[in-house]
Amino acid sequence: MKKNAYPDRSQAVNEIFNSNDLNKVLVVPIDFAKEAHTAHMCAGTGEFLLKHPLKIFNNMQGVTYLKDRIKRTCSKHKILKENVIIGSEDPPGYLFNFVNMLKASDYLFVRVNAAEAKKFRDNTRASSDKVDLNGICQAIINRRARDVADFDSLYMAMKAASRSRKKLVREQTVFKNQIHKCVDILFPDFLDEQKSGISPFCNASLKLMESRFSVIRIRRMSISGLTKILSRNRLSKPVENAAKLKAFTEKVLSPPADIVQYYSKSLEVKVEMLRVIAKNIHIEENQIARCLVQTPGFYPTSLPGAGVVTAGGIMGEVGQSVNWSNIDHLASYGGIVPRQKQTGGKPAVKLGLPYKANKKLKSHLFQFSFGTAMFKHPAGKIYPHLAEHRLYSHFYKVQNREGKSGISTAKLFLKIAKQMILQQRIYLPQQWLDLSFDVPSEENRLYFLSVLNSLKEKWKAYDLDGIPDNANFFVKELNAYDELIKFRNSK
Repeated sequence: MKKNAYPDRSQAVNEIFNSNDLNKVLVVPIDFAKEAHTAHMCAGTGEFLLKHPLKIFNNMQGVTYLKDRIKRTCSKHKILKENVIIGSEDPPGYLFNFVNMLKASDYLFVRVNAAEAKKFRDNTRASSDKVDLNGICQAIINRRARDVADFDSLYMAMKAASRSRKKLVREQTVFKNQIHKCVDILFPDFLDEQKSGISPFCNASLKLMESRFSVIRIRRMSISGLTKILSRNRLSKPVENAAKLKAFTEKVLSPPADIVQYYSKSLEVKVEMLRVIAKNIHIEENQIARCLVQTPGFYPTSLPGAGVVTAGGIMGEVGQSVNWSNIDHLASYGGIVPRQKQTGGKPAVKLGLPYKANKKLKSHLFQFSFGTAMFKHPAGKIYPHLAEHRLYSHFYKVQNREGKSGISTAKLFLKIAKQMILQQRIYLPQQWLDLSFDVPSEENRLYFLSVLNSLKEKWKAYDLDGIPDNANFFVKELNAYDELIKFRNSK
């Protein structure tokens, strides 16, 4: 395909405008809302074909009505169905069913960046449904529309679960801070493990705080009673820690008796909420894992230090493997490509990372970048020359020259992950990717075994029951290793 001035734009829209009379092109801009949308009919010349915008309800009746009006307009102006372009600003999640039904009816549906649509409005100071529709329509006619990726339930669920988990983690931090304030009055420094001997927010800690908690109550408890509570809640060395906690109560100032009841009741509620949030976080993480293991996004978890939750977050934001075709655009979308400014023939000046980017993807990429730099490859325990994998070496090489190690490693990760996802394989040393390189068979076997053991450790916390083996990429890798062993033994 020839290059054009719209490399990121919808080529289908360009084809429609280039190969047809503009009067035979129908543009249908839609301004979405929660319950009722606003739509208009416009010719490719920019002329509105209806006197007033249409009100479209967000239900089956609305979809049927919109398709009927499009059909009638096409019939009246002799416009072919394949020359109809339906467009809107980036559709939110609650419009998934609406957009999906339009696409299922073989209509071309495209999206327009909200900032660009605003630039094309006739009135930039005021905003109304008609003004917004005008901006969307002009943006489409000026070839500023982008394709809407096909919806995939696994990636959608992964994205939703990852974002929900992120919100829950923030709420968890809020409640932990509130618990700290209550504990600072009821039992100062109880959440300091070095002083109390109990890890903060562990099962034993929460058990003690869930009912009538205060230093006065703990001081009155017997060591045997404390030991039983700590032992039942799986605290290591319960006898020693009970004695340490009991001795610590004698060094702590007691709160006034008249405020203990309020703060202890308040603490009970917060502990209960913290447990509920922790349970929800576990459910969301398990959902991320179940979706991830059914996509090629499973393979980046074979990188040392690469977690299941972070990999799921990246795959949820990026989507299907087809979106990995252009790594430069993907890196820019993730906000890890510095902005540049050039004028007057002078060299380009870097201005720092962009603000307009997918901040969630950016956060996940940096987590992945720093995570993989913290761990050497598990195969290094057997073969030391395999310990420092490519991302590990690159991170510290850039860091030693005082460069942006996090950004540089994140970019390299995208390149490596693209190969792993498209080829559906685990991480391999760089030299092994050279077809002329002869990998020793025993080294190859032990390498794969170390990777599989590492993957088992990462994935053991998640419930993957019920996923068919033919859809489970982890099972596929285990079966591939078994086949490798059978092949070697058959020789």
